[in-house]
Amino acid sequence: MAIQTVNNKVATDYAEQYTTKWKVIETKLVEQEAYMEEVLDSLRSLSLSTTYSENIAKMASSITHEVRNPLTSVSGFLQLIKQTSNLETIHQYTDLALGELTRANELISDFLTLSKSQNNEITPLSINELIMNLSPVFQSDANLKGINVKVDLSSDNSLCMANKQHLTQIIVNIVKNAFEATEANNASASKTVTIKTNATMENVFIIVKDNGYGITNAQLNSLFTPLKTTKKTGTGMGLFVCKQLVEKYSGKIIVESTIAKGTTITIQLPTYFS
Repeated sequence: MAIQTVNNKVATDYAEQYTTKWKVIETKLVEQEAYMEEVLDSLRSLSLSTTYSENIAKMASSITHEVRNPLTSVSGFLQLIKQTSNLETIHQYTDLALGELTRANELISDFLTLSKSQNNEITPLSINELIMNLSPVFQSDANLKGINVKVDLSSDNSLCMANKQHLTQIIVNIVKNAFEATEANNASASKTVTIKTNATMENVFIIVKDNGYGITNAQLNSLFTPLKTTKKTGTGMGLFVCKQLVEKYSGKIIVESTIAKGTTITIQLPTYFS
């Protein structure tokens, strides 16, 4: 009798966990539908008169194809769930389905960031102030990964013209990549990421240097190609989004890398004078 009671409790716990996961899947599917409506609205409003918009329009067809892949997987997992009563198997399928939904949402979110960026407010920004505000976040993440973060801000507090959310996204994405590359390099005794700013009369610079594995020439050639990634997890959209946004503000991204020594990424933006 006692064994039966334990078995019943285990089954009940599994069922409750499954119900919770199923509700999450339903919520994510609703979010996905809303995301797709936003994508359609963005595509309808795109003007193809500029290079920026042309790039977004060309990417839209690729995004549509890539989003279909995880959604097809989710549909398959849901069908398999209907065909089994094994709770452990159901949990496995729901976890996989949730992972695919997350990947699809990330792809759509990245696309919307670009397609809607034309309407966002552009203001004078201090890159020093922005990095100072982000430093606690970077330091917290670095501590978890065993990485030493060095912040070296220019004494010249120059400004650039950009959307604050976009510039934050660019910096966070590039620093996050530097952390990942540095953390993965077990050959490095001292894992260090340096975030530095500099300025001239013409440009302001944000420089992120890591001592990770470095990037091969082949990887450098496709570094900003959308939907291509060497990571086990990732959408292959992060650096493409960064490049498009930087170029929108008349800037550029410069990448220098040496295998076994690390990578330096420089964000260059025009200096703003009030």
